[in-house]
Amino acid sequence: MNVKLIKKGNVGEVLLEGRIDAKVTPELEQYFQKIAEQFNKAVLDFEDVPYISSAGLRALRNLYVTMSRKGGSFSVRNVRKDVMDVFNVTGFGMLLNLGM
Repeated sequence: MNVKLIKKGNVGEVLLEGRIDAKVTPELEQYFQKIAEQFNKAVLDFEDVPYISSAGLRALRNLYVTMSRKGGSFSVRNVRKDVMDVFNVTGFGMLLNLGM
């Protein structure tokens, strides 16, 4: 998994690349925590994410909770069909601010 941060004023754009699974989730959760501390708004670009596991979904949920508690928000964009199917089946499609 590769993660790249682009700062756009008070918005952090996060470009994700690779599978989001149990192997990479602990590191990704630490990264998400830093994003939540640094920005009130974040955009996660999923264009290069072919797979997300339940561990990855938990990391997104934790980011959602952290950002919401501080009055911030994040959105997810460029989601591939297979990952979008996982979001929709698990109810994350309704939780996340999804942009195509």
